[in-house]
Amino acid sequence: MKRFLIVFIISYCFVVQGFSQTVLIEGSVTGMDKKPMEDAYVSIPAKGISTITDRNGKYQITGNFSGNLTIRVSYSGYKTNEQQISVVAGQKNKVDFVLEQAVIDLNAIVVTATRSGRPLKDVPIHTQVVYGSELQKTDANSLSDALVANFPGIDSKNLSAGSGGKSLQMNGFGNQYILILVDGERLNPGDTKENVDLSRINTESIDRIEIVRGASSALYGSDAIAGVINIITKKNTKTCEGSLGSRFSDYGEQRHFLDLGLKSGGLTSRTSFIYNKLDGWDINPEEAGKTVEATKNYSIDQRLGYQFSDRLNLTGDFSYFRRVDNNTTPLLPDRRYEDYNYRLMGNYKLSDHHQLEGVWYTDHYMSYDLDLPTVGQDHKHYDKTFNTARLQDNIKLTTDNTLVAGVEYNKDELFSANGLSDGKKAQALIVYVENVWDIAPRLTAVAGGRMTFHSEYHANATWQLAMNYRPGEFSLRGSFGRGFRAPTLKELYMDFNIPGAPIKIIGNQILKPENSNYLSLSAEYSHANFSASVIGQYNDLNNLITEVFSSANTNIPPFVYQYQNITKAEMLNMEVLLNYRPVPQIKISGGYTWTKPLTSRSEDAIDRFEARQHSAVMTGEYSALSGKYRPTITLQGKYYGDANITWTNNRGQNSKVKLSEYFNWKLTTLHRITRWASATAGIDNLFNYTDPRYFTSMSPGRRLFAGVKFNW
Repeated sequence: MKRFLIVFIISYCFVVQGFSQTVLIEGSVTGMDKKPMEDAYVSIPAKGISTITDRNGKYQITGNFSGNLTIRVSYSGYKTNEQQISVVAGQKNKVDFVLEQAVIDLNAIVVTATRSGRPLKDVPIHTQVVYGSELQKTDANSLSDALVANFPGIDSKNLSAGSGGKSLQMNGFGNQYILILVDGERLNPGDTKENVDLSRINTESIDRIEIVRGASSALYGSDAIAGVINIITKKNTKTCEGSLGSRFSDYGEQRHFLDLGLKSGGLTSRTSFIYNKLDGWDINPEEAGKTVEATKNYSIDQRLGYQFSDRLNLTGDFSYFRRVDNNTTPLLPDRRYEDYNYRLMGNYKLSDHHQLEGVWYTDHYMSYDLDLPTVGQDHKHYDKTFNTARLQDNIKLTTDNTLVAGVEYNKDELFSANGLSDGKKAQALIVYVENVWDIAPRLTAVAGGRMTFHSEYHANATWQLAMNYRPGEFSLRGSFGRGFRAPTLKELYMDFNIPGAPIKIIGNQILKPENSNYLSLSAEYSHANFSASVIGQYNDLNNLITEVFSSANTNIPPFVYQYQNITKAEMLNMEVLLNYRPVPQIKISGGYTWTKPLTSRSEDAIDRFEARQHSAVMTGEYSALSGKYRPTITLQGKYYGDANITWTNNRGQNSKVKLSEYFNWKLTTLHRITRWASATAGIDNLFNYTDPRYFTSMSPGRRLFAGVKFNW
């Protein structure tokens, strides 16, 4: 079957290539050493056209266009380069590029910080980028692994032993304060602590991950208090391209994936499929159930786009995700999770300086209890739908001034068999605006605001101010923003029992939105082979929503908690990021984060944050840059400082516990055998760290892994 699939794909690619258009632009891409650069990304942004170079560094661009165009070339580890040319219809144009090596590509275009494409060096709000090619070198098996390993301020917290669940923390804040986007659209949270199911994301389809720290609610609305994580997926670059591969590890872990992109004329198609399986393990036999349960999941994503003209294009996305967990923990049934995700997006250029974007998007996430009430049956446990319709206008007012303005309608719907069987709905109408002004060649400012009119809590306003000054090779940034998090339907209305514990949590219909005041100052130095950033952040969170004990009789279960707004909480962060390339083949990078919840206002509020005060990431990479066989060796480590947490045992009793510091190291070798084939092998948890008592790490210890991948 697999052989038939490969033959079919290759045959279909040859057929599609037969419809390619006449070549209009061609050229080569080399490094400063004049060696050809294979797989460099070449694009004409204004036309939405892109391709990649072959093994000789050559590229060709086809299409029916003429006039003045900007061609952009980028490659991981090098500065993005642009050239402007004048194209005459029917004539070939030759444009060659020479790229300069850099540890950070400050000319790379990022979109998350301002909702419009701008070079990284000009963005007023500090943005960190990790590319898909780097994730392959470190064998990022999941999005959670990729985030934790590459960003020092991001950690994953184990929800409970027996379920194997994880939630993210960012600069001390939990996952409910982190907004996770895919191509700019928010992901629906699951049924546990507003945690987004990150297993939905296929890491093979990731082009890059953009991280914007701090309050971004002026652009993105609720939840963007700690920061925004935007996963940008791959776009089509050739007539036919794709990858196919498998990965295996201990404890029955398997991953199989397929990614296929096609282009013909104005039509593009991208199909992505991934299947994951894990048998699970148990690192503490004295605890009921496995530490990490057996699970299987798969997802399929289909994207279709059509470029009607230079001015109009439409894109449609559909994805389906399914996961089944086989639970051995008492009172916790097997469970099936499903997600349907739809998006229709259109872009229309009124002129070269004025573009409209319209989006309709739905994310529908569900879970089912299996084998209840009898074997072979299922029972819907949780059902949440998020819908949004948005119209955004991008206007270049002058050569130095860009305006982004939009109107958005959101609708949430929630059903839960555990406390909200009648279902609830909430709606919101939003208007937002942001202006980016290049005041001088080295000075950029941004100002924006957002007004939300909500059916449950009426109105809420947020705003943002930021500046970026670039003297020489330095970049100095300062920003102030106001973030907010709306009370969820679960927090407003659900009365539910915690599975396996004598605890009941009830909703509160008079909750107010949480609001934060965020201040950030940063300094960055960047040279060809070295860069360093220092970032200071202060967050003042008001109207914190949390569970407050409210039982009249403290000795008789169930012990009742209610969601309530309590007083203020403050968080202070310092972060240092370093990148160094002593020679072209070696890259060293790392980062350190210091996080401190402040106690001057409310001990009760501070107790809700259980951040590690110190954390760090370190990566050393060696890569061969030429030849058919190109090995890469990567050693990646993360340091977790000690932390004070509240530990809940299996009888629902709480106690204060201090977690010890520890390191986790991973060694990955990537062997590029030919342009078409590569193999990965390595060791995770190199020094065999485990914690069977408090599950600071749910790892079973040292694990071996290996995989193969075919590209075309």
